[in-house]
Amino acid sequence: MAAKKQHIPLIMIKEACLYLGVHRCTIYDYINNPERPLPFIRIYTDKRGILFQGSDLIAYKEAGLPRRERKFKDSPRE
Repeated sequence: MAAKKQHIPLIMIKEACLYLGVHRCTIYDYINNPERPLPFIRIYTDKRGILFQGSDLIAYKEAGLPRRERKFKDSPRE
């Protein structure tokens, strides 16, 4: 009997925002986080561009979301 392939759902950025409860820009910060980047899949043949595996989002949320630094207009740039 052949083994069945397990279907892993691919999640778009909009759905990932809803699941994690953050803004779209914060998702991009999570992707570029130097300490613990959010894993993603880049699709070049589709308009969607960036997708996530559902299991990666679950693991990332369970491990605790990183705190995003606030940017203030009046603070000096470093």
